[in-house]
Amino acid sequence: MKSLFRMFALLAVCVMMSAQAAVRASLDRDHVAPGESVTLTISADGSGAQPDLSPLRNDFSVDGVSSGSQTTIINGAVQSSQQWSVTLTPRHGGVIAIPALKVGANSTAPLRLLVDGSPATSAASPSNPQDNGAPDASLARGPSKPGDPVFIADDLAPAKPYVGQALVYTLRLYYAVNLLDAALDPPTTDNGDLRQIGQDQRDMQTVDGRRYLRLTRRYLLQPERSGALHLQAPAFRGRAIANPGDPFDDAFSMGVRNLRAQGTAIDVAVRPLPAQAPDPWLPAQSLTLTIDPPSTAPRAGEPFDIRVHESGDGVAASQLPEIASPAIPGAQVYPEPSTTTQDMQGDTLHSERTRRFAIVSTQAGTLQIPQISVPWWNVNNDTAQIARAQMPVVHVLPGIAGAASPAGTHATMANPVAATNAPAQAPTADRVNRVLRAWQGAAVALAVVLASLLVWGWRRRQEAGERLPSSRVEPALHTADALPKLDAALALGDPALIVRVLCETAPEPRPRHLHELLSRLADPAQRDALQACEAMRWRGDGQPDAQTLVKLRAAFARGPRWAAPERPDTARQPLPPLYPE
Repeated sequence: MKSLFRMFALLAVCVMMSAQAAVRASLDRDHVAPGESVTLTISADGSGAQPDLSPLRNDFSVDGVSSGSQTTIINGAVQSSQQWSVTLTPRHGGVIAIPALKVGANSTAPLRLLVDGSPATSAASPSNPQDNGAPDASLARGPSKPGDPVFIADDLAPAKPYVGQALVYTLRLYYAVNLLDAALDPPTTDNGDLRQIGQDQRDMQTVDGRRYLRLTRRYLLQPERSGALHLQAPAFRGRAIANPGDPFDDAFSMGVRNLRAQGTAIDVAVRPLPAQAPDPWLPAQSLTLTIDPPSTAPRAGEPFDIRVHESGDGVAASQLPEIASPAIPGAQVYPEPSTTTQDMQGDTLHSERTRRFAIVSTQAGTLQIPQISVPWWNVNNDTAQIARAQMPVVHVLPGIAGAASPAGTHATMANPVAATNAPAQAPTADRVNRVLRAWQGAAVALAVVLASLLVWGWRRRQEAGERLPSSRVEPALHTADALPKLDAALALGDPALIVRVLCETAPEPRPRHLHELLSRLADPAQRDALQACEAMRWRGDGQPDAQTLVKLRAAFARGPRWAAPERPDTARQPLPPLYPE
């Protein structure tokens, strides 16, 4: 009887030991800092049952569960096992007891975890969809702080903004771990949109004796209405290699840990428009206007350009007003589209707008460009100001055609002998007569030569007209308005304007559209360049590229070469019959 009792007792002990050995639980480490995650590994022999993780949710946030199975055959015996990896983030500091977890009919052994820190400063992770429940008060996170593996610092400047003013929100992420992947979520607000400015900046900083890698990211925010402006706290989520200081520790041997960090929420009061606010409203820290004069002295009828720069601090590029085209008496102005730039200079937002104007003066003399002004509001001293730019008087030289025979030259050449001998003694009458006869003979000889050349040229032209009636070339128009208008259109690079100017300045009968214009041009290079430029009108921006514009300007550098229209009497006759009668 006693032997039978001992047998049943031994069998019960073996069953209990087998049950304890069938389910096992372990932690990758038993000591973590606030905000760090820990991996709980559960192993069970056999398969089919799932672990009950509900006892963990009071003290941990379950951030993820992964599972795997393994089957082995030893001496014909089949053995299977299953393993679960559970990522846990402590909700509070101190010693946390991990209770026994049930896997089917078996249970794991209890474990203990030490978390240094307090609930107020721990960076616990937010509620996870795998928690299968709404977050409660214990899920509330406080802002991260220096000393944590990862912490966030953020600020908004200026502290007392106006409505519509450009604000710079700076977000800095400090991390002292080797990140495998990370996501940094900027704050959100219902009073404006956050738009990133520039690229991320990375450097190293030492905070409280600990070295951190720092990522700096800046955003532009323009409040849409006055009143309260609330920015929610930014959040960080990422994974890092556990114990990065150990060279033998990597993601395969020790696993990875999830990290969470949170910044601070920001609340500011947005001021309304002041009573003396200019219209349009332009708040800025500084605003300046400058004008670049022409690099060389311009000539009448030839285009020259000026550039107007509008730059400001504490203002967005989209806020800078468009620079209006100035009305200049005695000149034609052709404005180009403006360009803008925006970047950070230190901690200050700097923006610029530049616009180029092509100007063609119709006459020589002085040209006064009107003053350019932009009203704005100085946020530093809360005053209305006006930025002004005044360009000095431009001295326009005579055109090339007019410069060849100025008034002084005519006066001098009217009596070349007197001009040559002015310093000398007065000549005698005989000497004057000899000089006059010599000049008269030279003038007669020159007239004969010119007449001969004219006759010879007329005959050559007649012969060429009989041979090639449809390819006769007329010289380009050299009127006072034709070439300056064409030069101005070429300087602007506008295909539609170039075609219109060529049609208006062509000899009679003038072409009405591009097809007729191409048939009137005698130079193949000019036709090809004009067709390539016209093709650019069907592009997205409608502007020719630099290479096409250079070819077009080179083709028309000496003006257009016109082909005379075909005359009815010189029209090409049809071919003679193949078999004449």
